[in-house]
Amino acid sequence: MSTERHQPSDTADTSGLPTRRRVMGAAGLASVAAVGLSACGGSDQESSDPTTPQAPTSPVDVAATSDVPVGQGLKVEKDGLQAVVGQPTEGTFKAFSPVCPHEGCVVNPANKSYVCPCHSSTFDMATGDVQGGPATSGLVEYPVTVQGDRIIVG
Repeated sequence: MSTERHQPSDTADTSGLPTRRRVMGAAGLASVAAVGLSACGGSDQESSDPTTPQAPTSPVDVAATSDVPVGQGLKVEKDGLQAVVGQPTEGTFKAFSPVCPHEGCVVNPANKSYVCPCHSSTFDMATGDVQGGPATSGLVEYPVTVQGDRIIVG
């Protein structure tokens, strides 16, 4: 009497039905493909990341007016606020969310604009509008007031 065990084979099944090994392999490949596609993101889609910074619920003193030269900007992270603050023209201060709406990277101030380091979208310092893309929408504006020589966001 033989006690030899037979292992199921992908090629031995003649019933026309998929084997368990094939089903499990296909499920694994589908999972890997879904993860890969979600990591890519599409250039035509704007990010809907719920972690996008929001305007503060109370005013935050972010900097002295002298800290932001005309035509320049700075990144701010203070009291839970993340923002980019700029002075596009003398005496006019603007603040925006620093998060690029394209893929969620944090923009950098650069010569009267903000530039995304990930895909090079550019945004106007005065309006937050897209100047070049792949981003198709601008930065979210935050309210700004100047009290004495202090810039207040919120």
